[in-house]
Formats: sequence, structure tokens, C-alpha cells
Amino acid sequence: MRMKWQVVAAVAALTVVSGCSVAVNGTASPVPGQGPIVTAVDACTLLDQEQVDALGYESPGRSVQENKERLQAPMCLWSSKDDIEPSATLNVGYATDLDFNEYIAGAVPKSDPQQLGGFTWTQYPSILADDCVFYAILGDQSFAFVSVSGPELAKSCELAKTVVPQVAAHLPGGQAAPPITPAGPKKAEPGGPLLSADPCAMLKPDQVAQLKNISPTGEKDTSSTVPNASYCLWDDTDGSEGQKAFEVWFGPSTPMTDWPGVKGVNPLETVDVGGKKWGVYPNLGGLRVTCGAFLPITETSSVQVVSGFIGDDAKTCDVVKQGLPLVTANLPG
Repeated sequence: MRMKWQVVAAVAALTVVSGCSVAVNGTASPVPGQGPIVTAVDACTLLDQEQVDALGYESPGRSVQENKERLQAPMCLWSSKDDIEPSATLNVGYATDLDFNEYIAGAVPKSDPQQLGGFTWTQYPSILADDCVFYAILGDQSFAFVSVSGPELAKSCELAKTVVPQVAAHLPGGQAAPPITPAGPKKAEPGGPLLSADPCAMLKPDQVAQLKNISPTGEKDTSSTVPNASYCLWDDTDGSEGQKAFEVWFGPSTPMTDWPGVKGVNPLETVDVGGKKWGVYPNLGGLRVTCGAFLPITETSSVQVVSGFIGDDAKTCDVVKQGLPLVTANLPG
């Protein structure tokens, strides 16, 4: 994850926008001799995890507490996901015991009031040039706000307006939230010839015998980190001599460049097997003893072959390259 909380801290310190932990009047019975009970409420719940994810931000949000002496409303802040551009910081808040006019300190609205989610929202200026903030006055001492900062101002306002009706749905009297078009690239659905294929069928017993120090029987399993991926592992047979196990991975919803250790990295070489071009990555994922080869099957699916060698860098990719013609011959489709 990008380290963006420094930006978040700057926004929290410099702008009067957004919030997270807030106290509202509760229904609990007061203790004799005391005033009304005030129940603490987390304003981060103004967006649920599904909404935060669809909007393109990382969960959980970060809470900044209310400071009435400084007229600082409570804040809840989220940073955008690593693969979302442009990078942005989202602030959402819900003040229940602050005077809005005192809080806004005479600032002049920057936009006409807009009806969104059952409330009237108005844009006000911020001390940060790229920060777009909308407020909704809910009562004499109550108001909500949504801001986005990071991109240029017009884009920040566009992003903020997308969030406003989602927040409004969690406010008393708000309208139901409209559907969200998920931010970023749509995740691929599993499909294609790999979906029903068996990775253990990619090497026949006589083919495994051609691979030095690899066991004749493979064991199938599913990935705990790559969605919908499965693999077959043929263990090594040379004990502590250096050879690593041989693995064939199927990613029916994983493009070739989305495997761990490959994203944003170019292959060191390309191996052509009957017109099928495998990208080869020594030191896969920064691991000196591991080698991987990757082949796209469709735009959204691919195959990975992994092995390695400990103790001799020159041998890291040997068994991988030996296995590529054998695996290629058995690929589905």
C-alpha cells in the first residue's frame, strides 16, 4: 500500500472537512444527578465496507477525534487503493454539537445548493487548492460533510459528488444509496479453457521422468491468495541438494501480468514453444532461488510454471525451461 497517511494527516490538520468518531444523544437512561447520556457513534459507519471498496478506497478508515476548542470536527479518512488513479484522500464527517456558522468562519459558498440523497449539499472553499468539500446542514448544531483531495479540483469535486449520496443513505432521513459503478478495472470473471482443466494433467508420468530430481506424482491444491487459481506440485527428490519442487498453476481469472511478483516487471527473456511465448522471470518476486514462466491463455487467464534451485544461480531456471515444452503440449485448447 502507498504510504499516504502523511497526506491524510496534512489534510486533517489544514482543512475543516470530514469526520469519524462523534458523540450523539443516546437513548440510555441517565444516572441520577447527571445530565443526558451521550452515546459515542463512529461516523466511519457513514460508509460501509462494501461502499468504500466500490468507491476505490482502502478499508478501514482512520479516525481523527473532535476538538471543540479548535473548532475541529471529528473526521474519518480513507486513502485510495494502490491501483486506483488518480490517487485521492476521502474525508467524511458528521458533527452533532457544533455551530455550522461558527465552524465555517464566514466562508462564502462556491456552488449553488444541490439536492443529493435527500439533503441540500453546498460546496465551500478549503485551504487546500485541490480539496473539494460539500456540507449538508442537518440541524441547529448538526451537519455532515464529504471531501476529496489529491487530484485537480474539478476531478476532486466529481469524486466527492459520487460519495455524497452514499453517505446520505446512512444519515437520519437520507434516501437509499444508488448503485455504485466500481472504481478501477473490473475484476475478471473466471472462464476460458483453464476453468475446468486439471493442472496435474499437464505432465504425464513419462514426461515427469524427463525432469531431473522431480517426483513422478503431482498433488493438486487451490491458492489461498490468487482468486480462482489452482496448482499441481511435483515435489523434488534430491533431498537437500538444491532442486526445488515443480509447480504448474492455472489462473482462470488472472491475466499474465497480475500474478504476484510479475506486476509491473518485464520478463528477462521469452521462450517460444511452438508459437506460444512464455515470459521467463528468474528471481521471481525478488527470491533469488525461484524461477517462473508465464503464458497468457486469454486476455484474462494464464498459466504459470514455477521451480528453482538453491546454491547455484546458473541452475535456477533449468527445470522450468525443461518443463515448458512438456506442459505446452498438454495445455487445454
